[in-house]
Amino acid sequence: MLRLNGSFPAFSPCGNLIAFNHDFDLKAGLKIVKSDGSKRWTLFENRTTFYNSWSPADKNVIFTSIGGIFQSARAAVQIARVTFDPSHLSDDRDEIPVETKILTKEETGNNAFPCCSPDGKSVVFRSGRSGHKNLYIMDAVNGELEGGMVRQLTDGKWIDTMPSWSPDGKLIAFSSNRHNPENEGAFGIYLVEPNGGGVRRVQVAVFEEERERLNHVCFSADGEWLLFTSNLGGVTAEPVSIPNQFQPYGDMYLVRLDGSGLQRLTWNGYENGTPAWHPTPGLSLSALSLEGNKDGEDKLKGQFDEPLWIHCDL
Repeated sequence: MLRLNGSFPAFSPCGNLIAFNHDFDLKAGLKIVKSDGSKRWTLFENRTTFYNSWSPADKNVIFTSIGGIFQSARAAVQIARVTFDPSHLSDDRDEIPVETKILTKEETGNNAFPCCSPDGKSVVFRSGRSGHKNLYIMDAVNGELEGGMVRQLTDGKWIDTMPSWSPDGKLIAFSSNRHNPENEGAFGIYLVEPNGGGVRRVQVAVFEEERERLNHVCFSADGEWLLFTSNLGGVTAEPVSIPNQFQPYGDMYLVRLDGSGLQRLTWNGYENGTPAWHPTPGLSLSALSLEGNKDGEDKLKGQFDEPLWIHCDL
């Protein structure tokens, strides 16, 4: 298990680099780090950015969401295609020049959670343009601009979100509350074909269907397993004892596409979320660095902000 100072990691096609968002406030933006932690680069800063997808077909193309996180369906959030020159990823650089191309129209509302197809030609994403958060597919180069294509993949008065394309391109996994649209806190895992057909639910834990919260689903490299974050284990520790965990019940699980073989991977009181599966087997952790960058900015110090929920005025 790798610990990264940030959120929404996305591996490069060969797995030696990780794109991530440092945070959503003071250090908002998009960064790249070597998978062993030995070097980090900044692609851009001072723009709230979240949820990244590295094109499986391009070593220099990353898709991300730019705008406020956890916003309404009509809020202005855009999908961006970020391109850079891989030769600039050198040890003597800390900042990398990029070309940032917005792929969605400004008036289309909340567009987020992009995932690039295996061939690098299309991007599936969640959009609130209809007034409800459903899934759409658009051209990966021009988006819905400059003659590009966009089409609706799912349609309903519910929330479909956080899509993940299978490695063979035949399926898209996503989280949805379509089984109970009135409950915006309970999500299950669903599968759909890229043409919109074959929608089915992955039955993970039928005894807790109406309360389960299964998010951030992604495929294994062989396409046989789904990795996701869930509340199936409940809260392991009292939240007040572990400050600043947005979802202290979150743990990692694995399940097969037919719902069999459920396995729990983590078991603690911290929030374990936004996982990414390494694209190739045999990842070596022998060179893993926990020292951060050269000025020690990201060195692990075990520090936490004061938990806000015990502030009080007497």
